[in-house]
Amino acid sequence: MLYDFSMIEWPIWISGALFAVIHSLFASTWCKQRFYQLGMRPQRYRLLYSIFATILTGLWILYIYQLADAPLYEIDGWSRWLMISVQLIGASIALISLRSFDTKLFLGIADAPDDREPFHEHGLYRYVRHPMYTGVMLVLFANPSQSINSFNLALIISCYFIAGSWLEERRMQHLHPHYADYCSRVSAFIPWRTLLSRLRRS
Repeated sequence: MLYDFSMIEWPIWISGALFAVIHSLFASTWCKQRFYQLGMRPQRYRLLYSIFATILTGLWILYIYQLADAPLYEIDGWSRWLMISVQLIGASIALISLRSFDTKLFLGIADAPDDREPFHEHGLYRYVRHPMYTGVMLVLFANPSQSINSFNLALIISCYFIAGSWLEERRMQHLHPHYADYCSRVSAFIPWRTLLSRLRRS
């Protein structure tokens, strides 16, 4: 069965691609170094980036919700509650993953000890490298009331998470040489390596 390309909402994908490019550019080491050369401290850049990313995300979502939309599917009965349960699990994963961070450091309110993006391996990060992304994707795809726009939004956000995590990991391997070993032991979004390791031990 061929994919129905009429379901692709090009304004969402084009605006999403533009959002991803701008967001990734400001998160890049190249952009950070340009601002550092102008005298901005890493802490201040992180705070500026957090504010800018929040505003940019809000404007993008606002733009999408102003587009014409149509229902894709509506799930009722016990299946609906099952999907809502999956969404709650996803939201819990995303929120719990935040506990692994120093919130002040994450937002740019406090300085990093060595002016580098910190690396840690505790909490949910022992099982997957990007638990926050996993949680958000569960919330998006387990929506029991999916529209054409919400489905396209879920797809493009997931694509950005996958591409963005690759760029993020390249940057982390440059900052923390032992991060490559972490990547070899812990899977990105689904904890299959951890599960296989535990099965082998048993």
